[in-house]
Amino acid sequence: MALSGAQRRRLDARLDALGHGQGAARLVAHLRTAAGAADLARLVDAVAVHTSEVFRDEVQLSAFREHVLSPRIQRSRTPLRVWSAGCAAGEEVATLLLLMAQEGADPASRVLGTDISEQVLTRARELSFPTDALRRVPDAARSRYFQPKGRRHALVESLRAQAEFRRHNLMEAPYPEAPGGGGFDIIFCRNVLIYFTPEAFQRTVRSLGERLTPGGVLVLSAAEPLLQVPPELRLLPSEHAFFYVREDAAPVEPARPKRDSGRFPSVTGTSGASGAPGPTAPAPKHDAPVLPPPAADEAAMAQADWLFSCVLDGASTGVPDEKSERDLRRCLELDPDHVAARYLLGLLLEQCGQPGAALESYRRALRAVDSGRARPVPFFLNLPRLRVACARAVERLEAEGAR
Repeated sequence: MALSGAQRRRLDARLDALGHGQGAARLVAHLRTAAGAADLARLVDAVAVHTSEVFRDEVQLSAFREHVLSPRIQRSRTPLRVWSAGCAAGEEVATLLLLMAQEGADPASRVLGTDISEQVLTRARELSFPTDALRRVPDAARSRYFQPKGRRHALVESLRAQAEFRRHNLMEAPYPEAPGGGGFDIIFCRNVLIYFTPEAFQRTVRSLGERLTPGGVLVLSAAEPLLQVPPELRLLPSEHAFFYVREDAAPVEPARPKRDSGRFPSVTGTSGASGAPGPTAPAPKHDAPVLPPPAADEAAMAQADWLFSCVLDGASTGVPDEKSERDLRRCLELDPDHVAARYLLGLLLEQCGQPGAALESYRRALRAVDSGRARPVPFFLNLPRLRVACARAVERLEAEGAR
């Protein structure tokens, strides 16, 4: 993890309580023993992030339901094997169980929830939540799938029986297998990778992809786009979200964005397993794009959004970094407060070994959000989460620069 200042302070306080002065080698040796397991758990809890809620990021979940979950259940009535990696107190597991029940998934389907913290898993296994954690759940779904339990609301037993919880650190191999063995049909790992170093981010994505069945889908948060998509994964875009499909299978039909919204242009086509372009709009010509002159109007913002979607699509089709950078900079000429493009440019510059330029891009993105000038754009409709990602990146790079 790339620890924030607050996390480092909490960790230092716990280390001091353990007698850090005895020396790092002796402390690590203690933590590796059975006697040190409880101390290690307390250190983990000092830096772990466990903030979540049921139905978090409804826009992405709606796209997932329409373009991934529903087609998968309609194609095959076999039980689903789903993994929520970094499940916190079980909010995402409950979300997935509800969505699967509403779509008519086989009752033998299972959801595995894993987290690094045994303490938080103890709460997750109860699958009961305070009222505030259910504020995004529609009233009809809440009354049907939750039962009052004191001051909390417990998921109904029929759905709780489909969940399993296990401790797992995403930095450790081997990764879990699906219940019954083999790979997972769907893996959710949202708002976890933003806390990782870039190297750990990429390594984790590769490991998650290896745990998918052929045609299985990886779901990351909108603040965790892949600028280096592993060769075994393919981008599956929809109008307001993107997903990653394991490639060694018959291609999944790309979701076609609605063209009647009038606000956002279509996402460019992706390649199927054969490498042939999908049946969506053609990709832009990177060497000579035809663009309107910069202007702070709806047309310019729409063109900026289109360029931005092309960059995301290009990550899975082999577009060189320099072309992606050029499109992002042109996007920002059209809309200087396109905070998602500013954030993506920071990721790209950091990936290309330009930490100073990346830091400035993240800072400008953060200022745009804080000033209220930024607007939600396709794939990045959740500005608060994007702000967290920018702030984490700024703090991480500032800390690296100070060392």
